[in-house]
Amino acid sequence: MFSRSLLHAITEMPKLQGGATITQFLPKSKDQDLSAVTALFYPLALGHISQPAGMKLSFGSLPAYCIFYVTKSFGRITTGEQSYDMPQSSLLIFDCSLPFSIASDKGFEYDIIYYSGPQSTWFFDLISKNSGNGESFHLPSVASTGLSSFLRPLLPSGGQSHELNSLAFHRYMTDLFTEIADYSSPAPEDSEEAAPDYLRVVKEYIDNNFYKNITLDELENLFFVNRFKICKDFTAFYFISPIQYLHRTRIKKAQLLLKETTLKIHEIGYQVGYESATQFINHFKKHTGKTPAAYRG
Repeated sequence: MFSRSLLHAITEMPKLQGGATITQFLPKSKDQDLSAVTALFYPLALGHISQPAGMKLSFGSLPAYCIFYVTKSFGRITTGEQSYDMPQSSLLIFDCSLPFSIASDKGFEYDIIYYSGPQSTWFFDLISKNSGNGESFHLPSVASTGLSSFLRPLLPSGGQSHELNSLAFHRYMTDLFTEIADYSSPAPEDSEEAAPDYLRVVKEYIDNNFYKNITLDELENLFFVNRFKICKDFTAFYFISPIQYLHRTRIKKAQLLLKETTLKIHEIGYQVGYESATQFINHFKKHTGKTPAAYRG
């Protein structure tokens, strides 16, 4: 039973309140279809967990991968040397062979799925490589990505995942990972040429004015194109929303400044368009998995 493996992998038993037992904070094992183990994605354990404030669950190495989705409040996951802030609607897919911990100062709720299968490593290597760090796939928010409909059938909070047979679970997992691979893959070399003229101008405007407070409303007023159309077209041709592209551009510039200058953290944040050091640090960590100070070394 995988739940027993989870229990044995805990490296430090947290203090529990009010007669609670540690198994309340671990997902339940799923019975295995032995024929599926050799051919399909299959769940090892899954559950919807309400983790109390101040509790930290720390685990050693486990032979599994994990899908982690926050349904309420805010927490933090550390896996290997990477640490991720996990607000509501955020998604993290990571390799459990590295030690990891799940913690929250104020308490939070999340869906968690431990899974394995012959295709797991191939898909994980693909999406983690596309994400840039090679160790995980992290989205600060699923809401604006179009992945929600692929993720929802698998989430324990919806109740459906507990009833899925082996083939259905495999199909939903394959659909989800195929969609993530498409979402996270670099834009084709010819996407710039294929984009409408107005969209290339929008992108150029962001490239040259990333330090300004650019909004979809401002883009609509500047280019006389409905903001929803701008967002839809930009995402279709560049595989990223215009606001996500704005933040990615800012962070890339910040990375250069961190390595090539001695400017202070808050000065760099201000130069690339963030009004406060806290806002800059949060965005930088979401995109790179590290704080600006850690990145600078």
